[in-house]
Amino acid sequence: MIPLELIREFENQMKSLRIGNTPLVRAQKLEKALGIRRLHLKLEGENPSGTHKDRAALLNCLDARNKGMRAVTAVSCGNYGAALTYVAEKLNMQSYIYIPADFAAPRRAEIESMGGKVVGVDGDYEAALRRSAQDAYANRWYNANPGGANKELGLYAYTFISKEIAQSMGRQPDWVSVPVGNGTLIGGVWQGFRTMGMKPRMLGVSNNNSAVHGLAKGAKEAVDVPDLQITEVNEPLSGNFLADSDEVVSAVLDSNGAAVEIMDPELVEAAELIMREEGLDILPASAGAVLGIGRLDSRNHGFVAVLSGRGHRK
Repeated sequence: MIPLELIREFENQMKSLRIGNTPLVRAQKLEKALGIRRLHLKLEGENPSGTHKDRAALLNCLDARNKGMRAVTAVSCGNYGAALTYVAEKLNMQSYIYIPADFAAPRRAEIESMGGKVVGVDGDYEAALRRSAQDAYANRWYNANPGGANKELGLYAYTFISKEIAQSMGRQPDWVSVPVGNGTLIGGVWQGFRTMGMKPRMLGVSNNNSAVHGLAKGAKEAVDVPDLQITEVNEPLSGNFLADSDEVVSAVLDSNGAAVEIMDPELVEAAELIMREEGLDILPASAGAVLGIGRLDSRNHGFVAVLSGRGHRK
């Protein structure tokens, strides 16, 4: 159980730091281009660091501070690291961001400019996560990694996305399409709808991701992607080791939803399509949530796509 005092503090600090309450906009041009009856875009790029991850970063940092810890750590390809560093700096805390050495991590310089300490780790994402957790224990830093001892905080933080969608629409959507990385986002969004007694169908979209790969192949569990390729485009999504893979599987299966794999060139095309039709600058890894809707057999429903990236209209 998450303490009520922490929840109240989280809600107050979201207002102070202008995290959350992101826009939900109708995308009529995309509707026409993709043959979708009704499409809304939840623009998580309007959070300060440009992604939904500010929400989880804030709740983790507040929990750390309440426990007397002045430093937080997590593994990241860049986005979560930027979010965690942004919030930590606002709360006068230190962040330690662990990045696999082979990752492009285009936000590394931004993290460092905000005061975050970047630690390069030889090996893959799993190795970096393990190193971060070990150093957290040794140095008494707060472990803000997905899937760890504090995983429920990340899931809870993302339930607010569902609440905001339902409040803006006045009802539940038929489908909610979510880009899938570790699985915390789709798990939290699904959890949020369930707590409101709502059951939209969840669409998980990703690239080189074991949970989405398994579901797309008809399995009821994560299945390793053969010849896994991690690139600058799909870094936020990819991996055969996922911290919250069970959350992905549960969200899709329990909601009678679906999973779609979209490759790098199509992710880039999806971002270009959204910019061309709606004037929104969306990360390619996130833009697949829109393209995935167009892959469904029936598009005669009301859809919401949860998107990250600098979504300001141009």
